[in-house]
Amino acid sequence: MIFNMDFTVENFEDKIQISVSRATKPGQRVVRESRDERTKDAAGNFLFSPHPTYPSLLKADNNYFLIEGSIKLRHEWKDGDNFSDANKDDYRAVLDEHAEYHNSTYSDGPGWCEGTTSLGNTPCDWKYSPLIFEPDCYKTTLEVLETNTRILCPMQHEAGWSFKKADLAPSTTITATKEGEDCFIFFGQACTLDSGASVSKNSTKKLTSDMVAITNNSNKLCRLVKIYK
Repeated sequence: MIFNMDFTVENFEDKIQISVSRATKPGQRVVRESRDERTKDAAGNFLFSPHPTYPSLLKADNNYFLIEGSIKLRHEWKDGDNFSDANKDDYRAVLDEHAEYHNSTYSDGPGWCEGTTSLGNTPCDWKYSPLIFEPDCYKTTLEVLETNTRILCPMQHEAGWSFKKADLAPSTTITATKEGEDCFIFFGQACTLDSGASVSKNSTKKLTSDMVAITNNSNKLCRLVKIYK
């Protein structure tokens, strides 16, 4: 494993750990170099699960979310991996299900595929990440392309957490509905809640009411991430 960027880490109720990258520079990377390095829960169990239709794809176990800036994500496979060149069209089909994928670049060749993406400026309602599934291969590299790119990584202590995101334009409001028994919201920019409370950039708050209205107080697109179980 190669891991050469700094993260600010917070633990919430010994249930979920929220990590946010800080002061990133182009070229910094997180690299998983083998299948054995895939994420595990507190008991040492792998967190991945297979795609219901395409067995060469796995439900992503790292749960990375781009909060600001731009990144490149590259997957590499070799003989013996569950994913091969024959499965690239399956992966493209899954990516094609998400409209925002078409705003990213994608390229591939023998034994690899990669894509670059940036946060952009288009708002959207709550939805799952287009990267919820990924190739079942030995190596994955996430590389920072822009100075001060921010990446969110929620780490599960136990399996079963779900993740959605929403992108909120400046001075606009969105409703977050509580899902699950434990529900947390990460705020990518400074926001105000319908209670009048202010929430600072990079904060995580537990949602205890049935819903909350969130207004983006910044001059940038605000990515919100809902983490629930």
